[in-house]
Amino acid sequence: MEWQDLKIKSSDELRELLAETRRKSQNLSFQAHSKQLKEVHKIKVLKKQLAQIQMLLDNKKYGK
Repeated sequence: MEWQDLKIKSSDELRELLAETRRKSQNLSFQAHSKQLKEVHKIKVLKKQLAQIQMLLDNKKYGK
């Protein structure tokens, strides 16, 4: 998801997206450890997205 798309979402939508992205990240991690995942770079992309979502939630929480 693009940065601009994330910025316009509400806090509730961001929390749902955060939970969904964490589940995806966990599943990809399990697949990577069991040698089933061929595109390992997807884990890095999801980690970046998790950090962006968390940063936006923190900014909304503390009013920055």
